[in-house]
Amino acid sequence: MTKQKPHTIDDTKGTWTYKVKKSSTEAAADTESAAAVEKGQDEPDFTTLPAVNSMKKGKSLRKINIVWKAILVSGISAIVVGTVIGFILFRMFVQVDAPASAGNPSQGTAPVAQPEKEEADSGIVTRSLDSLESYIIQAGIFSEKENADSLIANLTSLGISTVFFEKDGQYYLMAGVGPTEDAVKSLAASLSNNQAELYVKEWGTEAREIEMTEAEDGWLTEFQGFFTEQLQQVDLNQPIADEEITALVNQAPEGAEEIAELVTSLTEMMGEPSSYQLLNWMKVYNEL
Repeated sequence: MTKQKPHTIDDTKGTWTYKVKKSSTEAAADTESAAAVEKGQDEPDFTTLPAVNSMKKGKSLRKINIVWKAILVSGISAIVVGTVIGFILFRMFVQVDAPASAGNPSQGTAPVAQPEKEEADSGIVTRSLDSLESYIIQAGIFSEKENADSLIANLTSLGISTVFFEKDGQYYLMAGVGPTEDAVKSLAASLSNNQAELYVKEWGTEAREIEMTEAEDGWLTEFQGFFTEQLQQVDLNQPIADEEITALVNQAPEGAEEIAELVTSLTEMMGEPSSYQLLNWMKVYNEL
């Protein structure tokens, strides 16, 4: 409540002091006014609090959203990277395990392909080419083929056919073969009629290894037996029967490249004296 100050009046007779007493209505109004002033001073203003709280709440929500977005992106990235790495490792293990499982009958179907590969590879064999042995008629030895031209011409005029064998850088001019030394000496005498110098010596083709098919290898074994048998001919001036040669030729496998030249030579020599036939076949066999 506000205290009422006394009023002072001055006049000629002196100074008068008095108090003005307000009515009850005015006093109540003053009291309410004072209370309103005190209340306005004591109570804080909360009108701005909702806005502040709303701003703080918005910032918190944004922070939470950012955190969840980071977690989501990290999770997706981890899944993608893990999937890619897993696929690469799977392919690597499949490639590594495939050859190993091929040799293990208990794993998968790989063993089915393995026998097929082995069967295909088994068609090619390395064959030891055995030497064909005989006694041979030698007409001369030359360092150059051309040096034998005059001798070949002379022998041809006598009806003696010849074949060159190359060995150790030398060219051997041969005129026939036979099973024994005596048989070949007798043959040489009949061929030259004492008009040419012919020598008899042991001779053999070069033994070595070559690659061929199993079918060619089988036929070559047949040829070796055929050669040895025909070498025992009583009359080396007589040809080997065409039927026997044809029977051997018909046994040759189709498309046989390694023995093709020998098969051709068998047919070309039909009708020639057996000593000359066998001599040519020895030469071709030596060059396989």
